[in-house]
Amino acid sequence: MSTVSLDRSTWSRRKWLYAIGAVLLGQALLITILGQRRIASPAPVGFAMAIQVPPDAEASPPLSDPAVFALPNWNGFSREGWLAFEHPAFKPTDWTEPPQWLPLQTGDLGNSLDDFLLSNTIPPLLVANMPPPSAPAAQSPRVEVPLQSVSELLIEGELAGWTVAAPISLPSWRHAELLTNTVVRTVVNRSGQAIATALIAGSGLAEADEYAVRKAKEARLKPGAGRRVEADYSSGNLVFRWHTQPLSNAPVIPVGFLP
Repeated sequence: MSTVSLDRSTWSRRKWLYAIGAVLLGQALLITILGQRRIASPAPVGFAMAIQVPPDAEASPPLSDPAVFALPNWNGFSREGWLAFEHPAFKPTDWTEPPQWLPLQTGDLGNSLDDFLLSNTIPPLLVANMPPPSAPAAQSPRVEVPLQSVSELLIEGELAGWTVAAPISLPSWRHAELLTNTVVRTVVNRSGQAIATALIAGSGLAEADEYAVRKAKEARLKPGAGRRVEADYSSGNLVFRWHTQPLSNAPVIPVGFLP
């Protein structure tokens, strides 16, 4: 058995590129040649209006100017339509509307004067038609606070309800202004003897405040009737309400002062 060798020749890459380029170029040429379409031009349309020049056109000077055909003038072809027409005469119709008189209203004669008098008349004052005056509102009776004529002592706080074992005589003070209350904080033991005092509010007169502190230290308090004291110490306020007298030329001596 004999072996036959087949000689197959192959193209190189460069040949393949040249072949493909030639095919593409041929296709482009065919598309360009066959793609052009010839469009048949339409037949020229004949001009319907013809211009005829009279035989003596060359002898007429105005026709030698081309503007004669574009602008209207007396020698042009449009003279009859543009320059030779007559303006219509304006003739307005002489017409006048006849007068139309308003009818006379005999029933309204004199009403205008009556309306004028009524609109300018001052109406009378109807006092009787006005409502009666309202009664004054009831006011609460005024309570007259009696003026303080003597100085007094008040006990407040935990010591409220206690009394002074021995009465304290409090004087009246002369001062230019009304004195306020002197408040002394007091701590007492079970027997009612003051063990500590402090001035917490002044009256405006130093002498009255000193007198109140001294009396608070000297005072001995006792609980009220039926009240049992369980604490060893009790505290409260002794309020001295002073009676103020106006100043005079007499020496400033406290009224009712007992050394």
